[in-house]
Amino acid sequence: MLWRIYYDDGSAFDSSQGEPEDAPSFGVVAICTLDESQGRLVINGFDFYCYETVAGEWYGCDQWGMVDKLVHNLPFTAWKMGRTVRTKAFADIIQKATTDPDFPPKSGRCKRERPQQVVG
Repeated sequence: MLWRIYYDDGSAFDSSQGEPEDAPSFGVVAICTLDESQGRLVINGFDFYCYETVAGEWYGCDQWGMVDKLVHNLPFTAWKMGRTVRTKAFADIIQKATTDPDFPPKSGRCKRERPQQVVG
């Protein structure tokens, strides 16, 4: 298992079912992916998610990050749209992604997993 996408309706799509671009494009709450330094990343809280084809990695971004990647013709494919869900549903999906038995245990957190908050 390389990655799994968790959706607002409780469904999931993963690398055993097809390529990133084959996954449904709407309703993404989180993406779990392998990470050599901490076992897994649980990318969540973004407006959009995309797959970087050269490195083979998922990233989250806001609308301006998406526009930046698109207008610069960067090697991103499989654009997916995030979805806001009720707090309980969000917590359940994040728990599912964090404890998914198909991935190594999670040993830390990474900045890339959640949007950075601007404080000012």
